[in-house]
Amino acid sequence: MKKILVSVAAATMALSTTASALEDIKVSGQAKLWYETQNAEKRGSVTSSDRSLFDKDDAAGEVVFKLGMTGKQGDVGFGATVYQGSTMGLDGNVVSAVRTNANELGGKSGNGDMFVGELYITAPVAPDTVLKFGKQELDTPLAFTERWNAMPNTFNAAVAINSSIENVTLIAAYIGQGNAGSTSFTVSAANAGTTSKYVNGGFQAGDTFTNYYGGAYALAALYKQDALTANVWAYYINDAIKSTVPALTDKVDAYALWLDAATKMGDANVKGYLAYMDHTASSKLADTLAKTVDGVNGDATFAAALSADMKVSDITLFGAASYVSEGDLPVANTATGYKKTMLPTQGIYTDGLYVAQPGSTAVKVSAATKLGDTALSLNAVHNMNSGEKGQKMGIVGTNAEALETTEVYATVKQKLGAFDLMGIVMHRMMDDDATDDAQGGQYVRVVASVNF
Repeated sequence: MKKILVSVAAATMALSTTASALEDIKVSGQAKLWYETQNAEKRGSVTSSDRSLFDKDDAAGEVVFKLGMTGKQGDVGFGATVYQGSTMGLDGNVVSAVRTNANELGGKSGNGDMFVGELYITAPVAPDTVLKFGKQELDTPLAFTERWNAMPNTFNAAVAINSSIENVTLIAAYIGQGNAGSTSFTVSAANAGTTSKYVNGGFQAGDTFTNYYGGAYALAALYKQDALTANVWAYYINDAIKSTVPALTDKVDAYALWLDAATKMGDANVKGYLAYMDHTASSKLADTLAKTVDGVNGDATFAAALSADMKVSDITLFGAASYVSEGDLPVANTATGYKKTMLPTQGIYTDGLYVAQPGSTAVKVSAATKLGDTALSLNAVHNMNSGEKGQKMGIVGTNAEALETTEVYATVKQKLGAFDLMGIVMHRMMDDDATDDAQGGQYVRVVASVNF
């Protein structure tokens, strides 16, 4: 016992000494309940004419605990974030599915392992240049952290940021690994064929960081002065097609350009977007895909979008439109199977898997206001596609008619004591009858979190 007490005392002294040498130590945390239910008539192989909201067989959810710390010693900084997911006994009572593979029902006890989502160091490497390397969140147009789900996806990456030019930030990044994929998983025998919707594109088992294709490189120049901002990004992603088309034996690399610029015109904030995505040639891609997309052996994808918002009295109005040509690659997050996009027309489910797919044209309108401490918004998204019925669009291969959809949703945000509450009520309508049977209907999402 004496030996144990001495060891504890020594560890405590070492920790105290280390902590005293560090500066600006900040600790933060969050506990979050994520819940969603829907009443689509058909899900997978399960069909019912009396689907109802809040039925546990049509609901998914979990509780996520997060603890983070940042600090620095001299010029060197660090950050760390750990996560742990738990069903907290919701499975079998309130939900039949979870939202992350870190907490998969059936494969685990309903309590996922604690894992490290972020662990990085920041250090100066040259005048006006800081390097951030390790596990981290990213915010780039075509490889980014998505925060819509119960847990965010993160990356093993190295990012150099230079601020030597006035009003300009230069960025160079290498992305080696990520912990999101493009697969879903079956969640219960009762709902055979039902999948837990994407999980950030297929969130792996917590700390399972897999290779980011063959490695990705990004360069950027970000300009900001007064009311004008302009950002240019260039990407090269090695072997980028294979994860979407596993049967492909060719090495096919992707490359892309992204440009966005924003300014103020009168009372309106206006932002424009341009994007170009292409890939290296492959003699086997078209045969492997066996799809009807013209030029699938090498068509580039071009995208353009425009958005504007302005405040009228106490209401903020927003409108956006986007266009994506009939190319091979979607203009969306390459880290999550193209789940989300930074095009301004995406909604909740009408996201990168719709508005950013080849051949899509989308519009979005919204109105937002506050009533006391309650934030409210009403939103509508409509997506069309130029492909013919049965034509599979791009490497994701969704039929053109299945991409045509209308989504209307309202959001409510309210603080209740120490808790932040958010509710989303959504109605989805699909132009194709079969798709509407499978995915059309009402959806309700509730997220409650407490932060410290």
